[in-house]
Amino acid sequence: MNEPIKVGVCLAALSPMGLRGALATAAGVGVDVVDLPADRSFGLVDADRLADPEHHREVSALLRVARARVGCVSNSRDTQLALGPHGPHTDPVLAGSTGDKRAYGQRAALGTVALAAALGAPLARLMLGVPDLGRWLSWWGSEVSWRDNVSAWVEAAAPALDLARESGVRVVVEPHPKQVVYDPASARALLAAAPEIGLCLDVANLAAVGHDPVHAARGWGDRLAAVHAKDLQVWRLPDDPRGAGWSRYGPGPPIRFRALGCGELPWAEIVATLLDEDYRGVIYVEHEDTLLPTEQGIATSVAALRTLLPAGAPQGRTW
Repeated sequence: MNEPIKVGVCLAALSPMGLRGALATAAGVGVDVVDLPADRSFGLVDADRLADPEHHREVSALLRVARARVGCVSNSRDTQLALGPHGPHTDPVLAGSTGDKRAYGQRAALGTVALAAALGAPLARLMLGVPDLGRWLSWWGSEVSWRDNVSAWVEAAAPALDLARESGVRVVVEPHPKQVVYDPASARALLAAAPEIGLCLDVANLAAVGHDPVHAARGWGDRLAAVHAKDLQVWRLPDDPRGAGWSRYGPGPPIRFRALGCGELPWAEIVATLLDEDYRGVIYVEHEDTLLPTEQGIATSVAALRTLLPAGAPQGRTW
């Protein structure tokens, strides 16, 4: 049997604890591989020193003490400014001109790759934003299409991809409605346009915009580099939902993310599909459940995943 799938934790939800506390919480549920966000707003690392060797040594020292390793360094909020939007939507990240915001996003992308390389992380997950959501639609008499966004991504990502290539880091993208990759078709288009990048698959994000989560786990081959795990509820009644955490991913019905086993996604089938597809990387628990305390939600999701993953080599039928 190939190496088993490992369970990891995205540290974003644990950022109020600081890096030391976040790593301790991950260790408390038996997890030693993490996704480390480099965004300024999370404060787990110093966003002004992402390329600073001294800061690299400081972060590495905390990882050694915690006996943890970083499987992926991620950036979703700061790097969003590379492609935008550049209006008031992103002013809480940086208020300024379009040029200022683009430069900020580019610096964040380069710093994220540099930090990943210094920490020995094989992956850097970059969420570079999307320049024009109007390209979702067809326009009479116009040849504008989503492929224009794909081309813009390749151009904007070029400096980070060059650094990643030199540093032995693989850039990965995650499907999300605020990104150029938002569904399986756009993911395939970007993977074709940028052969060196990989996919961080989040089936809950894809299910939130109407795609089958089991089918979404199929067919990626060696382009599948990481997986995020969270559950999903979809509100299908005509009135507005009550309770915390409901949002919309575009024009569809309200959705909210839950800990594994608290929503409607068939995670047993999803995990079986990943095993059938020979995926043997890390499944990162991504806690976004607003109904459960963070530590409880993470522990719930980690335990649910472990019941679905083989703890050793399967014997097959022995009777």
